[in-house]
Amino acid sequence: MGCEANYEIARLALGQSLALSELPPPAPDGKGLSLKGLQLFGSESDANYLWIALLGEQLRMDSQQAFSLDGLQKLVRDHWHRGVYLLMEDWQKSGEDFARFLDILARKAALPETIQREPSLGGAPALPIAAASKEDGDRILKQLRAIGIAAEIRDSVVGPRLTRFKMYLSNAGDFPLFRNKLEQLGFALGIGGSELLLYEADEPQTCFLEQPRKKEAWQTVGVDCFDSAARNFCGLNMVLPVSPGVDVAGRPVVFDLADAPHLLVGGTTGSGKSVCINALLLSLVMAAQSRPIRLALIDPKQVEFSMWRDCPCLYADIAASVSSGISLLDDLVLEMENRYTRFAELGVKNLVEARERGFDGERIVVAVDELADLVMQDKTAEKKLVQLAQKSRAAGIHLILATQRPDAATFTGLLRSNCPARIALKVQKSSESGIILDEPGAELLLGAGDMLIKGAGMPIQRAHGYLIHPDEITARIRQLN
Repeated sequence: MGCEANYEIARLALGQSLALSELPPPAPDGKGLSLKGLQLFGSESDANYLWIALLGEQLRMDSQQAFSLDGLQKLVRDHWHRGVYLLMEDWQKSGEDFARFLDILARKAALPETIQREPSLGGAPALPIAAASKEDGDRILKQLRAIGIAAEIRDSVVGPRLTRFKMYLSNAGDFPLFRNKLEQLGFALGIGGSELLLYEADEPQTCFLEQPRKKEAWQTVGVDCFDSAARNFCGLNMVLPVSPGVDVAGRPVVFDLADAPHLLVGGTTGSGKSVCINALLLSLVMAAQSRPIRLALIDPKQVEFSMWRDCPCLYADIAASVSSGISLLDDLVLEMENRYTRFAELGVKNLVEARERGFDGERIVVAVDELADLVMQDKTAEKKLVQLAQKSRAAGIHLILATQRPDAATFTGLLRSNCPARIALKVQKSSESGIILDEPGAELLLGAGDMLIKGAGMPIQRAHGYLIHPDEITARIRQLN
């Protein structure tokens, strides 16, 4: 692809690559997605900014390397090659819909800078990102060659907890062998094979391998990272923006709960489920000034939502028992029916149209933690929840249902079919992962906020949850009063 007259395309690809925290791998020599470095620099004066950006990136990330024109040209080619592949991934994620593709790029541009690198918790400086990625990548390729698999690493992303390698297999038939040899590969890398996650990419003969780092080398994704993401909510074209954490590269994961329109969350004790729920709720109230909202909270355990009792966005008092939870669900079903009656009087079909006609009803998000306690102790709870899940979207009522016991008795077929969005944290068995995600994988997570997010009609995405303490939530609620 020649770029003499396509500087904007070149800048877009370079921007995609430069946004990542590590230097790109060498670009292949073959034809296709490659570019001669000097093709970028023409007579346009603003093209000179590319020189400045790349010089700064080179000096910032690899200050020990002597700088030269050849080195700059190579750096341009490497960033261009990786950037184009990233653009292709976004294009495929959009379903090859141009408007949706532009929306993805706009959301990325609106997101804040990612987390700052910190020393490891053990006190020793963490291994430089680029060096760690290359060292582990070389060891992986060496072990694959030893078992007869020819592969190359097309890209690597180093995030708060793990490194994700994008790998191309010379023989597509080697993928099952690769999966069967994860235990052996994990042993060679000094980690458990069960902690390696391998899955197919959306390109021919390409897969992703995710390798966790040791816990002492994890980077904390704290409340400052959440605040940084929340400050950008107002610029997003979303009705109910929520951010449960960051992706494997440390970039905030943000999705629209209104599009969900209901969410199931499951994870065992210690998985970070309750912290995840609180991050979702905090996302909603941080955006409440520009997007009016009410929270209806049901907490049969009487501990998880205690810091929310003074929140000005509450729909009603927190339901801290099964009986009060059932009563609150009855009120919400009645609210839904009353809204539909009012919509009929106004001649509209949903809350958005009704508000344009002067209806002052706000969106309501119903959060239940722990769902199992509710449905096991009162058999009418499931019927009321299913009724809301089936009918409440147009009325502007949305559900977040969470449990640490993901089984068919808690997340029934009717609930699952009407709640297409899912967040799975660490579970004990693949069958529990199947209940939440409709497929295995969550049993391989690391715990402590490691999660898989599945949106309606979207591929599964891995994320690491924010670590937000109760006093930090309380402080932000006080700011709303």
